[in-house]
Amino acid sequence: MTEVVARQTSIDTDGAPASMVARVSLILTAFDSAATLLRLDQIASRTGLPRSSTHRILTQLHDAGLLEHRADGYCRTAASLPVSDDHQALRRVASPVLERLQNDTTLVVHLGVLDGAEISCLDKISGGGGVVVPGGVGGRIPAHASALGKAALAMMTAEDVDTLFDATLRKITPATIGDLPTLHQELTRIRARHGLAYDDQELTVGLASVAAAIRTPAGHIAGISLTGPAPAERLKRVAPFLTRAARGIADRLGDTVAPTGVQADLAAVTDDMLSRVLRTLSSDDWV
Repeated sequence: MTEVVARQTSIDTDGAPASMVARVSLILTAFDSAATLLRLDQIASRTGLPRSSTHRILTQLHDAGLLEHRADGYCRTAASLPVSDDHQALRRVASPVLERLQNDTTLVVHLGVLDGAEISCLDKISGGGGVVVPGGVGGRIPAHASALGKAALAMMTAEDVDTLFDATLRKITPATIGDLPTLHQELTRIRARHGLAYDDQELTVGLASVAAAIRTPAGHIAGISLTGPAPAERLKRVAPFLTRAARGIADRLGDTVAPTGVQADLAAVTDDMLSRVLRTLSSDDWV
C-alpha cells in the first residue's frame, strides 16, 4: 500500500510528474541544443505536460534568466547550459584585459563565444561613460547582426557559414544584413582587415561596435568587442588595440601560470601606450 501511495503522489492527475523539479528538468531537456528554438505547443508536446503548466514554468524560467523568449519561440540561455572548462579558462584569462579596455575607453566591453548562428555572452563590463547596451551575461544575439558575431564567422570557411544560415537572414534593425550573399561579402572585408569587424546600428539603433575574434585551445571561436554611440567610424582609432588585446588573450589561454601572475601579465596587453593615445582624444572624438 505504501508503494502505491508513493507512486500516486509522484504522478499528477494529468499523468505528468508532480514534482516541480521534474517538470523543469523535462522542459530544459526538451531543447536538443543551445540553438534549438521551440514554441509553447512544441514544448508541451515533447514533455507531455499540460499547456497551462508548461506556459507557467516557461515564464518562471524566463524570469530566472534560464530561457529566452523570442517572437518565434523559446531557447536556452548560456546561464542554463553547462559551462565548459574551455569557457571558464577564457573568462579567467580575458577578465583583466576586459577591465583594462573598459577603463581606458569607458566603452562597454563584451566577451562572447560563437554557438551555432548566435553569440553567447560570457562577460560584460559597463562603466561610467553613459552608454547603455541591452543584454548581459548569459544573453544570446544573432551572429550576423553583431560585430562580435561577424568577427567569429569570418574565422570559418564559407561552406561552414552556409550551414548555419538560410538564404534570408532575420533583420534586427534596418541596417542589419538581410541575406547570405551580403553576409559573405562582409566576411570577406573582415578577413581583409585581419579580422576586425564592425557593426553600425545593425544590432541596436544608435549603437556601434568593433570586435576581434579569439580561437580557444578547444577550437571554440570567441571574441571581444567594444560598443559605443554610433557611428562606427568613431571606433576605428581604438581598433588596433582591440586586435592586440584579442591576440594576447589567445596567446595566453594555454598558459599554466598562477592566476595572479596571469592577471599581472595580461594587464600589460593593453599597455600604457593605449591609455596615452586615448587620453589625447577629445570627448567629442571619442565618447
